[in-house]
Amino acid sequence: MIFFIAEVIYPINCTLTSEEVSSIKIVLNERRSNLLKGSFYYNKEFEGFITTSKPTDELPPRWSFSYKENSFEGEIILFHKNKLWHRYQKKIKSYEVDRAIFSGLSTNLKKYTNDLNFLKAASGFFRIGDECYGGRIKKT
Repeated sequence: MIFFIAEVIYPINCTLTSEEVSSIKIVLNERRSNLLKGSFYYNKEFEGFITTSKPTDELPPRWSFSYKENSFEGEIILFHKNKLWHRYQKKIKSYEVDRAIFSGLSTNLKKYTNDLNFLKAASGFFRIGDECYGGRIKKT
């Protein structure tokens, strides 16, 4: 007997918008068991693929970016308003997170672009859209 193991992919619509340059967005549209997957856009033009993963016992939340031959990754620093969220604190629930910084993203993007707006946005805060609900599928 042959068994097939397939990862279930759920569609989502989660948009993160740069607080520095509002024309730069991350649109996460696939939810998998341990990550969210989507695309990075600048002025509605595709700039690359991005994935985000939830924290594990060993690692904090992570991101990875890929475009053509470029690929790099780093840590996501999450906030609720201006308060830092981490998995060991009890005051902020994960679904309350509304801002993110993609640590190291701008440094790595500098290797393939000199666009100051793109680099400025990548180094700043991203506002997590209401539809994201901490990466969960929001039930209506």
